[in-house]
Amino acid sequence: MFEKTLTVKTSVNALCCHQRMLFARFLLVCLMLINSVCVAAGFSIPKAEIALTDKVYHLSARLAFDFSDEVLQAINNGVPLVLVLDIELLKPREYLWDKEVATLEQRFQLDFHALSEQFVVRNLNSGAQFTFFSLTAALQKIGEIEQLPIIDEQLLFADGYENVFAKIRTRIAYETLPVPLRINALISSNWWLSSSWYTLNLYSTVSE
Repeated sequence: MFEKTLTVKTSVNALCCHQRMLFARFLLVCLMLINSVCVAAGFSIPKAEIALTDKVYHLSARLAFDFSDEVLQAINNGVPLVLVLDIELLKPREYLWDKEVATLEQRFQLDFHALSEQFVVRNLNSGAQFTFFSLTAALQKIGEIEQLPIIDEQLLFADGYENVFAKIRTRIAYETLPVPLRINALISSNWWLSSSWYTLNLYSTVSE
């Protein structure tokens, strides 16, 4: 009787162990699938720098855009897409949250014209407009930020020398989408495209 009980308990333990292994493998597969979905589309900033030229800070950066199939479909259907470069200038404080000095936005509108089969990029800040025969070329133009004036050095450090840093990111401007698509974009992760914040330090020469 004792041997039968021991055999049953051993079999149950082996079954439970096997089930746990199967469950662990299932979780691992799920995590791999989730990770593959997460890296399939997204925005990033591979490189950025801020330089002081003629007493004005200028930003140069490379922005990378990888759209989901849902966003690509909207673009190819002629939906205007606005891409934003957010720029925040902050002064660190020891006991409080960082002090916001200034915020700036650079906005680019991307359109596909079916008749001409061209992609149109419009800088909504300057009004400059460019046309391209491929989406890759259009996104490359948007992603090339060259010597963008940000702020005057004297204005930034008007209250004396302090360490100041900048944060930049790029994202989709959901609020500019047509209303039906905007609602879908808010609930669909395929539209949640934004880079991480990229931090840069700024240095002043006003005290020298």
